Amino acid sequence: MLFVKLGKHDKNEVTYRCAYCGSAISHSGLIFEINGAKEHSYVNPSGMKCNFISFLNCENVLTPPELYAEHSWFTGYGWRFLLCGVCMRHLGWKYEAIRKSKFPVGFFGLLIDKISSHTSH
Repeated sequence: MLFVKLGKHDKNEVTYRCAYCGSAISHSGLIFEINGAKEHSYVNPSGMKCNFISFLNCENVLTPPELYAEHSWFTGYGWRFLLCGVCMRHLGWKYEAIRKSKFPVGFFGLLIDKISSHTSH
């Protein structure tokens, strides 16, 4: 079963940027819990450990048209590669509901080692 808990808006919001080019990608107000966690750690079929944070939305990103259902870490969701819209580096994945009853219908997983965080005051 998939559980979602929405993040709260904070005055000390953190902006997450592409670690390669510095483009703004998302912010802490869009972080949310899915399956009881905001941060996730899974091993892909190639044996690579993937540590990422779940976000409801991202900006300045691109996704290829291919939606993959196999090897999804979230039941009922397919995934697409997520690229920085400026430098085209891999940042994580966009997850999209395969079943119409899923909420949210889409979310993003940003790899922790591919983003940097900056506090805004």
